Amino acid sequence: MEINATHDADLWNRFRKGNDNALSEIYSRNAGKLYRYGLKFTKNHSIIEDAIQELFLELIRNRRTLGFTDNILAYLLTSFRRKLFRQLKREDRYFVQEEGDDYRFEVTYSVEHELILEEISDERKRLYSLILQHLKPRQKEAVYLKYSVGLPYEEISAIMEMNVESCRNLIYRAIRAVRESTEREGKPGEPGRETE
Repeated sequence: MEINATHDADLWNRFRKGNDNALSEIYSRNAGKLYRYGLKFTKNHSIIEDAIQELFLELIRNRRTLGFTDNILAYLLTSFRRKLFRQLKREDRYFVQEEGDDYRFEVTYSVEHELILEEISDERKRLYSLILQHLKPRQKEAVYLKYSVGLPYEEISAIMEMNVESCRNLIYRAIRAVRESTEREGKPGEPGRETE
């Protein structure tokens, strides 16, 4: 982690000083991740691409006045999320509240896999997918950022514009809800069982 932070800090500083190779590396390392994150909110590829393009154009324009970061992905995700939400509001696809759950966030199987951390049957995978669909969008987003992207609570809280303790609680409640739902459902092929 320390090596990555040092590399990111060095890369970011080179970019801020005008190094175009640093810009290329930042783009190539992160554009796909931003795109996949955008797909969690909307399937409109044009809006996602526009938000990414707007983000990088703004970075280039303001490169000399940008602040320090030792985690480029977290920095980009924070800015990208704001730009994407603005794009979605402009397009009137749906209303997005800054603090509410009135937005769409779709999670794929990779989060379930990392939550379970064991091999499970296809039936069990299907069960986890169904359970995760009942989580609130902010819970899904926080779990995705924690377990699929691998960000620490501090960076997730910055991206989602909430305090760190609220972020921890949000993720804890989401994981607890998944576990409780699976306990109620029981193992595949067995009747539901109560928590002991």
